[in-house]
Amino acid sequence: MIEVARPGRPRDPDIEDRVFDAAMAIYASAGWAGFNFEVITRATGIGKAAIYRRWPYRGALLADTLRARWMTVEDIDTGNLRDDLIRLVRLILTSHTGRYGFAAIQMQADRLHHDEVREATDEYVQKTIRAGRQIVHRAVARGELPVRIKPALIIDPVVGGAQNHVTSTPPDLRPAMEASMFDFGDDLVDTVLRGCR
Repeated sequence: MIEVARPGRPRDPDIEDRVFDAAMAIYASAGWAGFNFEVITRATGIGKAAIYRRWPYRGALLADTLRARWMTVEDIDTGNLRDDLIRLVRLILTSHTGRYGFAAIQMQADRLHHDEVREATDEYVQKTIRAGRQIVHRAVARGELPVRIKPALIIDPVVGGAQNHVTSTPPDLRPAMEASMFDFGDDLVDTVLRGCR
């Protein structure tokens, strides 16, 4: 079979990386209200036509951006509950204090007020929740936790405690918080585990 060359510019292999970087930064700083193709076009220098060819609407772009640039919980499986939870809490602390840290806050608020955001992020959110629960289910299967333990009793305080630690710290204390956040995370995990056992 002979492949016929298509007219127009050749596909830019770096376009998705450039768009994901810009889209994640824009969403983290401006939320859904500021997340649009016009702003992404200005930030990347990529034409709207090229963006629309890949993402026909901004919800599709947000969903792909989160998959490409936000934290991935399903990779956590060390074979030990405490180590899994420490990796989880460190992932949250690092993500929430990093370049795109406010994305989590934006997403929580936008999911309450915008159906399009809820639809775009449901797969990511549900996948993340399932991955967190699997950490607990594997620990139960290994005999590290009682059979009747509810995953939320472990995952909610660990995730919520880490998120609150970042968001409630005032700006003048943030450098000190970031310098000691892994110690805080370790203590948080140990406190939760003591309570559950």
